[in-house]
Amino acid sequence: MKMKRNTITPTQLLYKELCEEEKTIPLRQQYWWFEAICPGQWEVLLVEENGKIMAALPYHVRTKLGLKFILQPQLTQATGPWLRAPEKTESNGAKTDADRLTYEKHYLGKLIVQLEQLGLSYYEQGFHFSFTNWLPFYWAGYKQSTRYTYLIENIGNNEKVLSRFSSAKQRQLRKAEKAEFSFEFDLKPDEFYALHKQFLASRKEAAMIDYSYLLFLRLWKVATARKQAQIFALRDKLGNLHCAHFIVWDSTSAYDLLYFIDPTYASSGASTLVIAEILKWLVGKTRSFDFEGSMIESVENSYRQFGTVQKAYFQIHKTFNPLAGWLIDWKKH
Repeated sequence: MKMKRNTITPTQLLYKELCEEEKTIPLRQQYWWFEAICPGQWEVLLVEENGKIMAALPYHVRTKLGLKFILQPQLTQATGPWLRAPEKTESNGAKTDADRLTYEKHYLGKLIVQLEQLGLSYYEQGFHFSFTNWLPFYWAGYKQSTRYTYLIENIGNNEKVLSRFSSAKQRQLRKAEKAEFSFEFDLKPDEFYALHKQFLASRKEAAMIDYSYLLFLRLWKVATARKQAQIFALRDKLGNLHCAHFIVWDSTSAYDLLYFIDPTYASSGASTLVIAEILKWLVGKTRSFDFEGSMIESVENSYRQFGTVQKAYFQIHKTFNPLAGWLIDWKKH
């Protein structure tokens, strides 16, 4: 599909202004993120009351064979709805859980009505783990599967964070600290991309991930210009690159978006040391660190050993046209 010429729509403009005002909108639901990842292929649903946006749902839209799909954007684990926090007044005080659920049902219901009017053939989005109530979608005929990510919830005290690493990670860290590694920031985006693709090609899940260099470069340029991304690399004294990570962040959380590990040096401990150094570097820039999860057993085992907390998030989907559902299933297999 050819990329459409990108012209901002009235709803996108309103959403851009909302993102600039509201600090509670997660990173991958931000206006600038969608513009970087899928320019010309996204829109947003808005619920407004009394001149104020109360709910929003940005989405990546594609068409194929005359069918309209909402799909999760590439390099984006979770998006989903955003709801404005209900205002507290002297009369209502703290909201009860029943009040919260009523509030969510009301505004999610309004978003769902708009979704149903889009003429979709298929819908699928991963919702950020902070979103815990998908019942209004269930009542509207949507289905969900549960996925997991792994989070270091508070990175502010670096000593405490490192003390929670497993004994195996502690040994790897001590081993790597004895070696003469250098922590670097100057790996070029084309170098990182080539290494990352090479790394993926050696893994079983490689066929599940497919994104272009132009997409990565666009994201790298925008995010680094905003001072919300960095490529970190670790080299030994001979100049050999052991591992590299592309990290993005906002004031709430950093995300381990993409990484490369050279299997030749798998036992060097560098893959643990680089995470320790990244966590130290991020102190004061954000509050938590998200490993971006994995349903792969060996990867989950590694993330768990960094003293993380498991966070469940919902993958919400609905098939409106059986042909679209068949196309999606065929692509996944």
